[in-house]
Parts: sequence; C-alpha cells; structure tokens
Amino acid sequence: MKRAYSNNLFSNNLFETGNTIIPKTMKNLGLLKEYKKNQIFYKWGDIVGKEIEKHISPQEINFGVLYVYANSSVWANNFQYLKIEIIEKINDFLGYKFVKDIQFTRLRKKKIDNYSSVLERKIDLGKYVRRVPITDEDLILADAKVQQIEDEKLRQKLKTIYLKSIQLTRLKKDYGWIACKRCGRLTPKEKPICFNCLREIKEEKEATIIEIFEEMPWANYQDISQYVDCNMDMVKKMRDKLIQMIASKLSLDDYTSVEAIKLVMLYKAISPEKLNEYIIKDTLNKLRFDMAFWDNNKIKVKRK
Repeated sequence: MKRAYSNNLFSNNLFETGNTIIPKTMKNLGLLKEYKKNQIFYKWGDIVGKEIEKHISPQEINFGVLYVYANSSVWANNFQYLKIEIIEKINDFLGYKFVKDIQFTRLRKKKIDNYSSVLERKIDLGKYVRRVPITDEDLILADAKVQQIEDEKLRQKLKTIYLKSIQLTRLKKDYGWIACKRCGRLTPKEKPICFNCLREIKEEKEATIIEIFEEMPWANYQDISQYVDCNMDMVKKMRDKLIQMIASKLSLDDYTSVEAIKLVMLYKAISPEKLNEYIIKDTLNKLRFDMAFWDNNKIKVKRK
C-alpha cells in the first residue's frame, strides 16, 4: 500500500529549474542585477575552485567590472594569467555575460555569507520539493540504504538526504526532464546534454586545442578545426592562454630558447621556415611591452 503526502500541487509554470525560475522572478521584481551579484559572491568557490577561493575573494561589481582581493602578490600575479578563463567561467555559470573584466583592489570587505534578505524571502524552491509524494516503498528503500550506519543521528540525516533526492528526481520528471544523452543525469528537455557534460566536452576540446598548439604552434583555426569541432573564439582563447603561460616563464633577455621560438610562432601564427632573427626579436619585444605580467619590468627593458 502506498502512502502519498500530497497530490497535484504544482502548476505547469511553477517549477522549471533553479537556474531559470529565480532569475525570471528577480527580473519581474526588478532585482535581476542584484541577484546576479549575489550569485557570484555566494558561489565563488564553486565557480573558480576551492584553491583559488583560498587566496582570491570577490569584493564588488561596478559596470561589469568585478573587483577582487588577493592575499598575496604571488597569487595576484598568477590570477592574471587565468583572468580570461575566470571571466568565462563566471559568465557560463550565470548563463549571462555579466562580467566584462576583473581588476584588483587593495581594500578587503567582510565576506558575504549569504544572499540578501530580499532575495531569500521571495522564493523557496525547497517547499515545492517537500510537497512531492513519498511512498512506503521509498521509505523502505531509504532504510535499506542507511541500515549499516551505527550512529542514529547520522543515519537519520542520510535517510533524509536520500529521500529528498528521490523527491527532486520525481519532481524533475513530472516537469518533463529527460536523461542526459551523455551521462544519464536528468536535464531539462530543451537541453538534451546536461550542464556538467557540456562543461566536460568544452574542457576536452580546449585540452585538444592546446595539444595541437604544443605540436604545431603556428596552427590556425582552419588547421585545428579539421581535428576539433570548435569555433574561432575557442581557438583564440586557447592561443592567448598558452601565450600567457609560456611568456610568464621567459626571462627578459631570452630570444633563442625553444620556448621563446614557440611563443613567436604562436603569437604570429607563423611556421618555422618563415622565422628570422628580426621577426623573433621584434615580436618578443612587442609582447613584453603589451602583456600585463611584464609591466613591472618595462623600466628595465627601456634601460637596455
């Protein structure tokens, strides 16, 4: 015999996804910009990773510029190399091109621990999950899952978590979610491949592009697109990322090392047989004045 705690509790438009219904509601209330800001502060570790979170913290956002605080000059310097990638991660996470640039600030504000009270009281998706029916079979299965746990409090907590996962899965299915074509996780029907898989696919493509550049630094988009399903922006971003990585390791007077030559081929998209001493020196000198991580050494270069 099945026991259902609720029935027919949802309107068709009430539950879409946590990533869509809240922004839509905030937009209707004129609070979308505030919501986006809080997402960045509240989810910073999920966006950039726990290691970066330990050393770099977001402080404020003005006119599309995110100001961050670094707890050391070393991490500030390292973060410069990742800035383009971090901006992309933030905007991908939000599903909206919200951040245009990242700059450092010397002022450190108190850490934001949660969303503003305005946002907290507007929508509580948890209450919709709690209304999903739980059957006797669900309870029996949950008990079986946690029966090996000796601690009573821990056992009950894990049981609650398991039952909530059942409710959430059932709720998604009720609103037409389908299995991801790649991993099987539930995903909105308009997105047959889930967000996690899309991110993995993108990272795999980026890694392949980097590998091609490592072997053929002079490769252009037409060359790479024969091996990777990608667009020109992706190729450009990976080229820029590799240029920054290599350039950060070179000394100011290095014009002859393998890495220096590779850097020139990357930057100019020029094959080895077309290189000469003038092109190499001219390109490296321009790079050293143009790129941010050489700013502190410009005076030394000028003196030479």
